[in-house]
Amino acid sequence: MAFDHREPYVTDVEDYNGPLDRVSPYHYYMFTYWRLRGHWRNVLYAWTRRPPCDATAAIAPAIAVADVPTTLTITVTIGETPLGAGGRVAVYCQKDYGGTANHNVGRLFQGPDGQAGYGARITASASRPEVGLRVRVHCCGAVFTCAEVFVESGELGLGDTLSIVLGDPSCKPPVVCEKAKTLPFRVGIDYRGDGEFRPIADTPTVRVVGGRAAYLRCFAPATPAPGEPIAVRVVAADLANHNPAYQHHGRLRLSVVGEAASQDRIVEMPEEAHGAMLVQGLAAPRSGVTRIRVIDERNGLMGQTNPICPEMAPPGLRVYYGEIHSHTELSDGTGSCDDNYTWARDVEGLDFAALADHFEDGQSYNYVLADKWRLTQEATERFHAPGRFVTLLGYEIGTLEAHRNVYFRDGVGRMIVEGPEGERVTMDNVYDKLEGAEYILIPHAPKYHGINWRRPHRPDRQRLVEICSSWGISEEGGEGRYQSVRHALEMGYRFGFTGGTDNHSAEPGNPDLGGITGVLAPALTREALFDALLARHTFATSGPRMTLRFEGHGAIMGDELVLPGDAHPRFRARALAGEAIARLELIGNGQVVHAVSPEDTDDATLEWEDERTVAEVAAPRELGAPSAYYYLRVTTVNGAYGWSSPIWVSQA
Repeated sequence: MAFDHREPYVTDVEDYNGPLDRVSPYHYYMFTYWRLRGHWRNVLYAWTRRPPCDATAAIAPAIAVADVPTTLTITVTIGETPLGAGGRVAVYCQKDYGGTANHNVGRLFQGPDGQAGYGARITASASRPEVGLRVRVHCCGAVFTCAEVFVESGELGLGDTLSIVLGDPSCKPPVVCEKAKTLPFRVGIDYRGDGEFRPIADTPTVRVVGGRAAYLRCFAPATPAPGEPIAVRVVAADLANHNPAYQHHGRLRLSVVGEAASQDRIVEMPEEAHGAMLVQGLAAPRSGVTRIRVIDERNGLMGQTNPICPEMAPPGLRVYYGEIHSHTELSDGTGSCDDNYTWARDVEGLDFAALADHFEDGQSYNYVLADKWRLTQEATERFHAPGRFVTLLGYEIGTLEAHRNVYFRDGVGRMIVEGPEGERVTMDNVYDKLEGAEYILIPHAPKYHGINWRRPHRPDRQRLVEICSSWGISEEGGEGRYQSVRHALEMGYRFGFTGGTDNHSAEPGNPDLGGITGVLAPALTREALFDALLARHTFATSGPRMTLRFEGHGAIMGDELVLPGDAHPRFRARALAGEAIARLELIGNGQVVHAVSPEDTDDATLEWEDERTVAEVAAPRELGAPSAYYYLRVTTVNGAYGWSSPIWVSQA
C-alpha cells in the first residue's frame, strides 16, 4: 500500500527501518549526508596523522575561473608500493567545490549514496587497460564531496597512473567554485582495502580566480587628516562573488567629487594587478564630506568610495574598519590563511582583520592542532603591516556555550584548546586558562545560539559582543529575546558592539555575508586597535561602510559617565552612509527615546537631552551598580543597519 502523504512524515530516522517514502526528505538528507560528511571527515582526520605513502598526485588545470563549469583531472602516479585488487583511492574535495549558488550544481550523482546514473560526473581510468575500476561518490551539495575509486581487478605498479576526472565532459561539468580561493583536493590510498588510508604528501591544489569584471568597488579612508595624501583601493569585481577580475586591464580616472578637476588622476590598472590595486596621489578634503568617483574608461565601469569626512572622528582618533570573524580550511571553511588576509586587505580594503578558526577535534580534520596554530600565527605575522594593514591573532572556542572568540594583544597569544585527551574549555575555566595573557573574549550571535548570560563573566575581558553576523541581528526580540544583546545590557553587561560575518570562505568583510566593525583608535597599530577594542570605542554595521559618531558630556561611544544625580543626560550623534538614511534612533535603557527621520540625505544628525535626571534613569542592574545606557541605531532606505557602542551613565 502506498504511503498516504497526508500523514506526517517520519522525522526521527536514527533507528527507523520502515519504508523510505515515509521519511521527511529534509531529515533523510540531513541524517544521511551529514553523517557521511562526518564519517569522511574522521577518515581524513585519521589519514592526515599517518605517514604519507610513496605515490604522487597532480591536478590539471591548476587555475579555474570562478563560476565557469570546468573539468578537473587528478592524476595519481603509483610509487614503489603497488595498488592491487581490493585497494582504493579516495579524493576529498574542499568545501564549496561545485558552487554554492545552487547546491544541486555540486551534486555529482543522482539517487542514493554511491549509485551511478544519469548525471554521474566523476569517472576514473587507469594507464593499464586491463585494470578494472569502480567509482563511488559521496556528496551533499557544496558542503562535501568525496570520491572513491576501487580497484576491482588487476594491479597498478611503479609509474602506472590512475586518472580521476571531476566533471566528466560527456555532461556539463560543475563549476569549481564561485569564490576566488585556493582549493586543495586531498588524496589518500587504502592499499589493503581495510580502511587505513595513507595520504599523498603533495596535495593537488586548484587556484580559482575571478571572472570578467562587471563593476568597480572603491574604498577610501573614512576620516583622514584634512589635506593629507590618501590611497584608494579599487577592485574590478565580477558578478559571481565580488572576486577581483584576474585578467582585467583598465584605465582608471579618479575624481574627487565636488572639488576641482585638478584633483583628477588617471592610472592604468595593468593585467598583472589581477583586478585589485591601491591608487596613491589624491588628497583628503580640508573639511566637509566628499567621495572619490572612479571610472574605468576602457571598460565602461564605474564605482564610488565610501564617504570621506575628517570631522567624523573625535580629536586625536580615526575610524578604522575591520572584520575579525572569518574561517578557513583550517577548520570548517574554504580557502587558506593567506586567502583570508588577502581578501580583507586587497578585496574589501579593510584596515584590520583576524582569523577565527575552530581548533577542537570535531572541527579539525585537515591538520593536527599544533600545525593549525603555527599556520595561524605565521600568517597573522606575515600580513601584519602597521600603518597599512593590521592583523589580530585569535580563534573561536566552540566548546564555550554559544561560542566565543578570543583575540590577543600580541602575535604570540595562547592556545587553550586541547586534544581529545585534554580538558574541555568551559565558561567555568576559560578565564583561568587565559590568566596572564592580554586578551578580549567576544560572544558571537548570542540570540541564535541560546546563550546563558548568567554564566561566569569577567567585565575586564568580556568587553564586546557581536551584535550582527551572517546568523542575523542579535540586538533584541524574537524567540531568543532572553539571549539577545538587549537583555544582556538590561542585566548590567557593559558590552560594546562589533559586527562580523562568521563566514566560512576566508572572506572577511564580504558584504553579502554579514557585518563589519568600525574602531576609533589613534593609530593603525595592533596595540592601538586592541586597546580601542578593549575600551569599546567601536560601532558595528550590517555590512556597508557607514561611519557613526556618538558622544555626550565629553564621552564617546563605549565610555562610562559618572554625573550628578540632578544632571540631565544629553547626547549628539551623526551618521554618514553610502545611501540615504531612513532613521536615526537613540536607544535609552532598551527604548527608543528619540528619533529623527531625515529626508533624502546620507548625512544625518541628532541632538537630544533627557527630560529625566540621572537619578531617575539609572536603573538597578543584576550585574553591577544602577546605571543607564544609551546608544545610536541607524537604518538606511535599503535596510542596512548601524549601531554605536553604548555610553553608560551612573550617578555620582
